[in-house]
Amino acid sequence: MKITTRLLAIALILAAVPLFAQTHDWTSVGNNGRVAPTGAFKITWTGPTLKFTSISTGDVVALYPVTNTYGSGTSKTPPWTTLWATYRDNSAAGSVTAALYEIEECTGVLTQICSITSSDSSSTAQCSSCAFNSNTFDFANNTYFVKVTLSRTATSANEEIHSVAIN
Repeated sequence: MKITTRLLAIALILAAVPLFAQTHDWTSVGNNGRVAPTGAFKITWTGPTLKFTSISTGDVVALYPVTNTYGSGTSKTPPWTTLWATYRDNSAAGSVTAALYEIEECTGVLTQICSITSSDSSSTAQCSSCAFNSNTFDFANNTYFVKVTLSRTATSANEEIHSVAIN
């Protein structure tokens, strides 16, 4: 009886460990994005940050595939409601845009869920968000990604993406 009780206690503890480990969100640092070929020679990284090289202008597009981290990936419908972006935009000569998209797996139909557009701010990092319904995600039938666009028309503008997150 003692052995059965001990085994049951150990089994319950081991079963609870994944539940305690869940943060129920997805994150990616800026330098983790897949940069479109047209921006490949315009970018550099500083730590986790994706930004323009000192002599480049134009647009840089980076895609961040969203993976299901909710419930150890076993639940196909995480109750996420918010897209977050941490960025830097210090000039009217540039902008940072982050948009969350859904792709229907069988049809390929692309739908924008929400987007964030920077406002010219100080030279420090800014954090902005956009909200959506908690029943938006369905990993059984759709694929998701975040598209970040860094734009600038003058090299004095410091457009950077530090991270994107969904929770």
